[in-house]
Amino acid sequence: MKPKNFGIVALLLVGVVFLSACTGGGGTSSPSQTTPSSTASPPQLGEWKADGVIGENEYAHQLSLAGGKLVVYWRNDGEYLYMALKGQTTGWVAIGFEPTDKMKDADMVFGWVQEGNAVVIDAYSTGTYGPHPPDEKLGGSSDIIEYAGKEENGYTVIEFKRKLNTGDQYDKAFTPGQKVKFIFAMADADDFTTKHNIARGYGELKLDG
Repeated sequence: MKPKNFGIVALLLVGVVFLSACTGGGGTSSPSQTTPSSTASPPQLGEWKADGVIGENEYAHQLSLAGGKLVVYWRNDGEYLYMALKGQTTGWVAIGFEPTDKMKDADMVFGWVQEGNAVVIDAYSTGTYGPHPPDEKLGGSSDIIEYAGKEENGYTVIEFKRKLNTGDQYDKAFTPGQKVKFIFAMADADDFTTKHNIARGYGELKLDG
């Protein structure tokens, strides 16, 4: 009986070792496959510059929308949000944070490049389908600290920086680690009162904690 039991135990041990090797090999690759890219910043971010050029490692995250017609780039620290919008248009691009119903109550940023100069508007949508006047027209303030833009090869790039919490009632207050819902739109005109006619939609991004 003893030799027979010993053989069974030996076989069981071999099986355990074999299974451990298989599961160990698979376990090493699964975290990198399942971890969303937006949950952690690259180890070393490059310097952020408001120059209308999206540099290598300038942003921690990016999100492609409308079949690639618009790409949103962002990074943040404990005080500021840095963002770029790259749209396949020679008109305006826009993003609207945290709307309550369609466009209503969205904290919006519009940008375009006209005759080589970037124009960026800090706006707020007062109705379900607009209008979206500049914050100053509503008694608020423009809280875009730095911005720049470039129009090249049929694309418009707008970069801007703002505080996470500007203190303006017409700006949404953000906190590190927050998930932020947004809407976006694009048009082929350098006039943000022109209706979007290229793309529009919605998405969600996550700020770094």
